[in-house]
Amino acid sequence: MLEQIRSWVLGITAAAVFCAAAMELCPRGPVKAVLRSLCALVLTVALLSPLLHFDYPSYSLHLAQYRSQAEAAVRRGQNAAAEMNRRVIEQRLCAYILDKAQQLGLSLREVRVTLKWSPEGLWYPVAVDLEGAYSAALSEYIAAEIGVGAAAQNWRNNEGT
Repeated sequence: MLEQIRSWVLGITAAAVFCAAAMELCPRGPVKAVLRSLCALVLTVALLSPLLHFDYPSYSLHLAQYRSQAEAAVRRGQNAAAEMNRRVIEQRLCAYILDKAQQLGLSLREVRVTLKWSPEGLWYPVAVDLEGAYSAALSEYIAAEIGVGAAAQNWRNNEGT
């Protein structure tokens, strides 16, 4: 493709140099007017020459391939954005729970929130894993504020109690 463009540009350049030289060498008068029209025709043919040898079926195939590649890139970008959005929501919910636990005087070692993609196109929490001593107050808070009921809360106390 680049070779074709290169040869096209060289063809236009050669035609322009030839026409400029011919115009300089030609004396004034009616011959120069005819030469000017002839040079315009030569430059027009040089400009339009790629259209004569253009491979339309190949172009259409490449265009379809580029279109499908562009659509795939858009899908990958949308998936990456959704995944990044999920991670941000998970981190913020974890921080929210940890802040509330600290306000209640609890010490949680780890909080993990599991999100699910809704048909409406939103992430929503479906489960919470907490590592620390069980707290009924925090459990109720998580159910009321985050929407994850006690059945979907997994409390682990790894201190041996």
